Amino acid sequence: MARSMTHQLQALRLIFKTAMSDRDIGSAVGLSKTTVSRYRRIATRLNLSWETVKDWSLDDCDKAFNKPRRGNKVRPVLDVAMLHEHLKAKKMRLQVWYEDYAREMGDDRRSYSNIALLLRRHRATMPSFMHQHHNPGERVFADFMGGDLPQYINLATGRPVKAQVFVGTLGGSSYIYAKAIPDLSVGTVIEAHAEMFEYFGGVPHVIVPDNAKCFIEKAGGDWPTVQRGYADLNKHYGVAVLPARPYHPKDKPKVEASVKFLQTHLLPRLRSMTFYSLEELNAAIVTLMPAVNGRPMANKLPSRTDRFEAFERSELWSLPAERYEYADIKENLKVDGGYHVLVASHRYSVPHALVGQRVDARLTSAFVELFHQNKLVAKHKRSSVLGGLTTVAGHQTAAHRAQSLRNPEDLKAWSKTAGPTIARFIHRLFDQDRPFLGLQPADHVKTLVHRYGAPAVERALKDFSDLKFANVTDLKRKLAVNKAKEGSTPTVPARSKNARGATSFT
Repeated sequence: MARSMTHQLQALRLIFKTAMSDRDIGSAVGLSKTTVSRYRRIATRLNLSWETVKDWSLDDCDKAFNKPRRGNKVRPVLDVAMLHEHLKAKKMRLQVWYEDYAREMGDDRRSYSNIALLLRRHRATMPSFMHQHHNPGERVFADFMGGDLPQYINLATGRPVKAQVFVGTLGGSSYIYAKAIPDLSVGTVIEAHAEMFEYFGGVPHVIVPDNAKCFIEKAGGDWPTVQRGYADLNKHYGVAVLPARPYHPKDKPKVEASVKFLQTHLLPRLRSMTFYSLEELNAAIVTLMPAVNGRPMANKLPSRTDRFEAFERSELWSLPAERYEYADIKENLKVDGGYHVLVASHRYSVPHALVGQRVDARLTSAFVELFHQNKLVAKHKRSSVLGGLTTVAGHQTAAHRAQSLRNPEDLKAWSKTAGPTIARFIHRLFDQDRPFLGLQPADHVKTLVHRYGAPAVERALKDFSDLKFANVTDLKRKLAVNKAKEGSTPTVPARSKNARGATSFT
């Protein structure tokens, strides 16, 4: 109001003191020609002069030259800031809120367009983005390219196949890694991460991934649940995972900008080429990326490559000795009464003390690793035998271990350590159509070796002119005779701990 009244006084001064036209006066003071004409008519009708009005207050001018406001209602003040926070908290559109507001205010309501204008003006005064500082070597941002993806021709079908593009960007230098991948499966994405670390020549401290299922099992809440295989990858490299919040792309602005940059400077070149495999497509990406990273940045700043070599490469952690191999993780597996765990239709042993406990299995292409409370308790070569059994003797009880050794292969292997004659005799016992019929006599020979000693058994067997005519009964008799001649008695083996004795039952 003060501004318009000041213009009113200026217009009156020019009306009374000059011969300027209404149009020129209006242009000079910022009023319309119609308003100046109305002031001239009122001044003439009231017989006013400049000497009369020059000392008037703004209220006096307002009463003399402007019509009084109609009615005496004051429109309620609209708290635009509170309205903005309400719409944001309720995730509500302005149109929906306005329907309730109009119903409540009736004739006193503001128009929808007026409220929308006030809201836009308020939001224009709010901060729209935050300048983020990223320490060199600290973070890498991971995402996937959207939009019109590159493609290759499948030679088997002759049809084009679109490839996903994995993108990783270092926070300090904005240095970009890109790779075309066939899908977004966990194994494929994990392999892309391992190659990305090798491309950088080091490992950042933190990785900020998108909320895709290959990264995050369950988003939202106080803290998202990281996919177990992805967590295993980052554990191998010692990297912390700090996922971006759902629907908050500004949590990973570096990679969002990189995706747009690649869509401008990489994809058009890829579309101009024809590829017949994913490998050909990636070979082209490898060829083009040095030029992409070598482009000067905005405001003639050094390129991504220059920044990476200057201050970020040296801040990355060293790569581990071995590259990460994708592993399938099976959690919360119960150890059965036979101290084995069923993994991929095959049973693998764990220490017998873990019967009834829960373990996690980590499966690579070559090995099966079993963990109890994050501690490695067993590692086996992976078997492809469905329904098979892999057992480590050290996992068995003493009784089970002794029983497991009662088989032709183990007894033959033992005989080679006892002596050459004993080995030939044991092998002859199993050299028949039904080898398992030799178990009992071979077991008896093992007992005799324990009782009399391997040298004594070797000498007794050598006394036979031909081992074809030797049997366990004759061997036992010959050992007894030899011992009697020597004037000593055979050693009585210690009683098994499984035999409790007669007094245990009285």
